[in-house]
Formats: sequence, structure tokens, C-alpha cells
Amino acid sequence: MLTEGHHSLKFIVRALVTGASGFIGSHLVDRLIAEGHTVTALIRESSRLRWLKNKPVKLVTGDVRQLESLQMAVEHQDVIFHVAGAILSPNTRGFEQTNHFGSENMMEAIMTYNPDVQKVVYVSSLAAGGPTLPERPIKESDDPNPISAYGRTKLAGEEVVLSYADRLNVVVIRPPVVYGPRDRGVLNFFRLVAKGVKLNLGFRERYLSIIHVTDLVTALILAGLNQDSSGSYYVDDGTSGWTWLDLQHHIANAMETTARTFRVPLTPLFIYAALSTASQRFFHSRGWINLDKFREMVQQAWLCDSSRIQNQLGYQPSVSIEKGMKNTAQWYREIGWL
Repeated sequence: MLTEGHHSLKFIVRALVTGASGFIGSHLVDRLIAEGHTVTALIRESSRLRWLKNKPVKLVTGDVRQLESLQMAVEHQDVIFHVAGAILSPNTRGFEQTNHFGSENMMEAIMTYNPDVQKVVYVSSLAAGGPTLPERPIKESDDPNPISAYGRTKLAGEEVVLSYADRLNVVVIRPPVVYGPRDRGVLNFFRLVAKGVKLNLGFRERYLSIIHVTDLVTALILAGLNQDSSGSYYVDDGTSGWTWLDLQHHIANAMETTARTFRVPLTPLFIYAALSTASQRFFHSRGWINLDKFREMVQQAWLCDSSRIQNQLGYQPSVSIEKGMKNTAQWYREIGWL
């Protein structure tokens, strides 16, 4: 919802969501429908439509990697949410094709077939900004310093989108770790805690910002429907961040269980990541860790400051870590993932 004092676009909009069958995209679709907007979902032929079935949404088949497939999706839309992105890939090329060149295709398609679109919102990542110090969360004014192929290609996608700022109304949202129902990224931590295990990497604390998918969707809609939104915004849960053990402690509380802490030495994890990287490249497969992901995991802090979006657009996170972990654990159990 837009807060008083901020200027919204017309009440009902026609909205396109790319990556609509995924974790974040499907939640965005749900909220847009609930608020009465007309929603089009860009899906690939291979997309699993579990979260989109039996919903009043127009499905358009296309692929951001193929420019010619995007015309029907982008035409006649008021707001376009570009959520699609590659999170895992056995090589840099996979990230580039979707995160960088896919964004180029989207923007070219919009300029060609819908140059009067009212707003384009690109979902990037804190990884595009890079790691931080524990006492210094990153802000929009800081120079980006991505350390992974994922982060570099998301930054490249941002640069493409923002290069159209003189012709289109564009906004970039950089979320940190996103969790909530339908997410598989944080699921492994829940499964470990369910077995009585909490993990800590190395022998020093590591810090990170997080955001529940409900709050991220709120921020995306604020950015998409607010005439005052522009440039880039970091979003988070409104706290100063958490340690890895903090998160797992809250997971254990949400699951009403206890778990012992085990410290994982970095050297064996590095060796495993290197072997996993070689295997993924050879078999063209994807796994939960590789050298790229290892570099991200061992950083001391991934913290961001969401003051700008709070002050400019009135964003206020509503899901506490206690509430968020509890509703996520409950959903995992109901769906049979735990």
C-alpha cells in the first residue's frame, strides 16, 4: 500500500511480471491480483506453473534471452516488473545470458513495443553492491564491488536498465537474502535445524541482512506504482542485520526445537566447492555451492541500509524475523518440504 503523501499512478494498472513462476515473482503476482490489478505473467515453455494455477492471470510464453519472444508480453502494460534472473549457473555464461543480456532484450523490447510504459522495476540483488563491513551497511551512494559472477551480471543488468533513465521511468531494487514460503534457498537451514544442527562458517561471526518476501513485494509495488520512485533502492527487514547463528536460532524457535552449533572449517568447504564447480562444469549441472557461491559465503558481512526507500517512498517492513520464520516453517511443513 502507498502511504499518505506519496504520489501513485492510476489506481488499477496493467502489470507484467517476468519470472512470474518463481519464488519472488509468484508472490508479486498474488499481491497484484489481490489489489485488483490486471496481471500478465511471462513464463518459459519449461516453467513449472505450480504457484500460478487457477489464478486470474494472463500467461504469455517467452524468454528474456530471446528478444523476438517478448513483444506480446510487454505491449499495452502500464508497469513492468522484471524479476526473472539466473541465481545458479555452472558457468558465467549462464548468468550473463539471463541477467545481463536478458535485461538488454527486455529494455529493447519495451522501447520498441511499449515506449510509453509508466514504470519499469528491475529486481537486482545486494550481490550487485558487494560485501560490506559489519559496522558499515552499504548505501545507494556507495560504489558497487561485486565479487561473484552472479553479482557482476546483476550489476550489468542494472546498468542496462538505468541507461534508459533518460527515456523511461526505471527503478532498481536491491534485496538481500529473501526468505518465506515457496523459497528453497533457506530451506536447507530449516532442514539442518530440524536434525538438531546449526552451522557456523569458520571461527568468526558473519553478518547479513534479510527480508521476508512479503516485505519485498511491498517494496516492489511501492516502487512500481509511485511516481516519485527513481534510481536504486536497497530494501531489508528494517533491522541492523543478523549473524548466521541468529538466523538459525530464530529458525529453531520457530520450529520449537533445539540444535547444537557446529563450526565448519573453511578449507574443507573450499575443497568441496572446487570439486563441485568442476563437476557442474563437466556435467552442465547446478548445485547448492561452487567457488562463486563460496566467495560470497565467506565474506564477513552482507549488510544494507534501506533508509532511502523508507524516507522517499514510505516503505515500512511489517514482518519481524520471529513472525517470518514461523510462517515459513509452518508453510514448509504443510507443503511437505520439512
